[in-house]
Amino acid sequence: MRAWREAMGLTQLELGELLGYCVFHINAQERGAHAICNYTMAHLSLVFAIHSLPSDAPVSILQEMLIPPTLAAKRAKAAERLAARKAKRSKPSKRKQTTRRNLRQNNPKDL
Repeated sequence: MRAWREAMGLTQLELGELLGYCVFHINAQERGAHAICNYTMAHLSLVFAIHSLPSDAPVSILQEMLIPPTLAAKRAKAAERLAARKAKRSKPSKRKQTTRRNLRQNNPKDL
């Protein structure tokens, strides 16, 4: 963990702010007093990957790194279903709406 932090040129305080930990916890993890959980390692590797990208990297690369492929596929399917529903609702109905006024005009004795 210390090697990654130093490679990014961050202090323990700055890394703690990025990961959401206090400086004491980062220090303890680097010394081996606290175990580094999988979530922290995944977050640290993402921070390192983003930090190592060139400054002119396209945003799509960052989006691909932040969103898991399975979630991206689910979001795309949901967007397609929503678009289909909106398209279906925007089509005018061929069926004539029945209102009280229409009924009175057609059969005034029935009401």
